[in-house]
Amino acid sequence: MVDLEPKSLEVIQRGATAALLLEAQRELVAAQVEMVLRKVDHAVTNSMLDANLAVGLCHEIAAFRRILDAQKQAVEQGRRAQVRLAEGE
Repeated sequence: MVDLEPKSLEVIQRGATAALLLEAQRELVAAQVEMVLRKVDHAVTNSMLDANLAVGLCHEIAAFRRILDAQKQAVEQGRRAQVRLAEGE
């Protein structure tokens, strides 16, 4: 059995957890982005979309996407750590 250094073990565990949550996170982010797009539609329909609101809504979408990207990166880091572990055995 290979002794894992604590950091590698943490990365593998975090990646495994992130993988379990990734699909739910994708669905949640898609729903949140859809909600923001409805806000955009409402603001445009009611002539309420000014530059500040447009930028703010874009920032909301970007934040949701960053959350999902961070989740994907955690999964990928965990997978790479597992591959390194498998190669070291």
